[in-house]
Amino acid sequence: METEGFNKNSFSAAIGINNNVTITRIINERRNPSHSTCEKIISRFPKYNLEWLEFGTGNMINENKNTAGRDNYGSQGSGDNKSSYSNVGNTKISVTMPESGTQKIIKPTGEVEIHRLDPSDKSNSEELDRLKQRIQDLERIIAEKDATIQSKEATIQSKDDTIKSKDELISFLRGDRQ
Repeated sequence: METEGFNKNSFSAAIGINNNVTITRIINERRNPSHSTCEKIISRFPKYNLEWLEFGTGNMINENKNTAGRDNYGSQGSGDNKSSYSNVGNTKISVTMPESGTQKIIKPTGEVEIHRLDPSDKSNSEELDRLKQRIQDLERIIAEKDATIQSKEATIQSKDDTIKSKDELISFLRGDRQ
C-alpha cells in the first residue's frame, strides 16, 4: 500500500473492497490477509508476489513479471510423467507426477520435497497386514453376530408359531364346551 502511494481508503477501493475495515485490521491488528484479499491485491498489482503477501516468504516483487495478468493452463509431456501448469494471479504452479518409487511432498511454502521409497522398508507393509487382519477379525465377528441374530429370530418365530397353535387349540376347546 505504501509502495504504491495509497492510504487505507484508496487502497481498499483500488483492490475492489467496499470499505477499509479489512485493510485496517491487517495493519492495526497485524492480521495476515486472507487468500482472497491477497488475490485481489495481485489482480490489481500483478508485480507483487502472492507467496510474499500471504506467507511473508520469497521476494516482494514477483520475478516472473512477464506472465502477469495472463491465465495459462495446459499440460506438457516430460517422458513418462505428465506435467501440468497454470498461472494463478502471478504465481506459476507446475506439477509433475513423481517417478516410480518416489513421493512428492509440497509444503505450504511451495517447496517440494522428493522422498525415495525404500522397497525393503517393511513398516508400511506390516501395518497394512495388521489392518487387513483386523478387518478379517471384524468381518468374522459381524458374521457371528448375524448368525446369532438369525438363530434368535428363528427361535422367536418358532415360539410365535407355538403360541398361535396353543391359542387356536384353546379357542377350539372352548368352542366345544359351549
